[in-house]
Amino acid sequence: MSSSCRKRQAFTLVELLVVIAIIGILVGLLLPAVQAAREAARRMQCTNNLKQIGLAIHNYESATKRIPPGAIWNGGTVVVTVGRFVGPINERGSSLAIILPYIEQSALYSQFDFNLPINDARFPPNVQGGMFLKGARVPAYICPSDINDPLSPGVNQIQPSNYTFSMGPSSALSNNAACSCTLFATFQAFNIPNTPQATPAGPFTRQGWAYTGKFGDVTDGLSNTIFFGEIRADSSNHARQGWSHSNKWGIFTQIPINFDSSEPDVATALAKGKTACNARCTWNTEVGFKSRHTGGANIVMGDGSVQFFSQSIDMVNYNRLGGKSDGQTASIGQ
Repeated sequence: MSSSCRKRQAFTLVELLVVIAIIGILVGLLLPAVQAAREAARRMQCTNNLKQIGLAIHNYESATKRIPPGAIWNGGTVVVTVGRFVGPINERGSSLAIILPYIEQSALYSQFDFNLPINDARFPPNVQGGMFLKGARVPAYICPSDINDPLSPGVNQIQPSNYTFSMGPSSALSNNAACSCTLFATFQAFNIPNTPQATPAGPFTRQGWAYTGKFGDVTDGLSNTIFFGEIRADSSNHARQGWSHSNKWGIFTQIPINFDSSEPDVATALAKGKTACNARCTWNTEVGFKSRHTGGANIVMGDGSVQFFSQSIDMVNYNRLGGKSDGQTASIGQ
């Protein structure tokens, strides 16, 4: 056999470029599918987290015959007894702190003394370096689709949550004078009248010292009433205070799902051609359900089922689902 027959023919430069181009095209076609698959997995985990929270609410209600308070914030000097909450009720935590034993987090729950204000409660010096308890990362409170970087790393670390409770279309919705949103009157059109914090339109309130509901209060039906849902810590000053913090304003359904309130302040919003409504300090646009999922957000209903609500949902229908006892028929699919 001649030496010419034994020689291997190499790829030409043109052939190499064609192969590289084909590989690039295939990667370009495959990458969106991979990203979509990853987001589907993240969204499923997010759904499972909310199912855990929904189940925890039911277990809490079964044990105490009450729905957990949304939060216990600023109760003044009134002395009351609500479960473990004894004395002047100020800063006794959020519902996420209160239901910890029902999501298999009893060890963390035991670190809190709910007979005292807990917002700045810390671990002992020999545990987690004496870090804020609200700096602990609770996996069930984190949606993997969101940006979950803790705030102020170290002993002053704060870990926001991606979930919070619903106030429904309560007339307690307010407007921050220093961060005033011109759409506030538009949002107010969906209010259920005479529903301040002490008597909310939805199943929860941050004035848990004044009101903790019962399933019997939800006369529209548990499967037709919004209980919990997704939030984004980068879009709400209240959410950024930490998952156990008592000043959890809750969510008001008057705000459209995924309304952009991600700007850190009014000046930044204006510099980008936006308005104060897009800042996270408004006390209204910041307290709407939000997620990083395309097209909507996951929401848990009173019966514990988790539904994906489209951000284009009809607002009248949405607010009827937010109210626990308005007597109005509503459908998740509308």
